[in-house]
Amino acid sequence: MIKRQGDGSDPLSGFKPCNGTTYPITFTKFSFDPNPIVIGQTLTTTVAGTSNEEIKEGAIQTTSAFSNGQLVFNQQTDYCKVSVEPTGAKCPLPPGDFDASITSVPAASSNDPSGTTLSFDVVFKIINPDNTELTCMEGPFSITFPPK
Repeated sequence: MIKRQGDGSDPLSGFKPCNGTTYPITFTKFSFDPNPIVIGQTLTTTVAGTSNEEIKEGAIQTTSAFSNGQLVFNQQTDYCKVSVEPTGAKCPLPPGDFDASITSVPAASSNDPSGTTLSFDVVFKIINPDNTELTCMEGPFSITFPPK
């Protein structure tokens, strides 16, 4: 498991391809601002790279977070609706280079801790409807929970 937090000098924020594997989507930039992420503050996620395969309508994005090797969060979303359409593009996305920024505000939950920063090991995947794994990135991810 990765233990270091991206410090701004690494364009991939400490993320790397899962298991050293080469995937159809490769990243030259994978960053979060602010980093660590702060609940309730505007977050800008920036990604850039190259896709060698079409991203089809219905592609799924999975995000899994681990703490001390234990799964603590697992989410599946429609990649095209959540990550592509906010940039003004639509799926299917043809192969080619990409460079996009997405802005969101991570919402607070009543179960959130107060006044602390937690670090996780995260695995992020994009999978086409035919189950082709387009990318898998793993790396450190920290979230700051402001005082309630």
